[in-house]
Amino acid sequence: MSAYSIRYVDRAAQRKVALPEPQRASLEALEKRLCLDPFGPPAIRNRDNSWSAAFKGGFVTYVVSNRHVVINVIDLVAL
Repeated sequence: MSAYSIRYVDRAAQRKVALPEPQRASLEALEKRLCLDPFGPPAIRNRDNSWSAAFKGGFVTYVVSNRHVVINVIDLVAL
């Protein structure tokens, strides 16, 4: 199985850039896990065919394209 690539919509990308270093490092560790399996832990399926996964101090919401092997992050929330 190929590793998925991750794309961020504009707003989520801007929020990612604004994260402090500890949160950004935690998010990058999460991205590595999601690239290998976007449906496994720590992913949680939402009711609208999107998924969410938490990192230290926040979470991302994303949809997956199996056809294009891409994870599209549609929101990033820093807590």
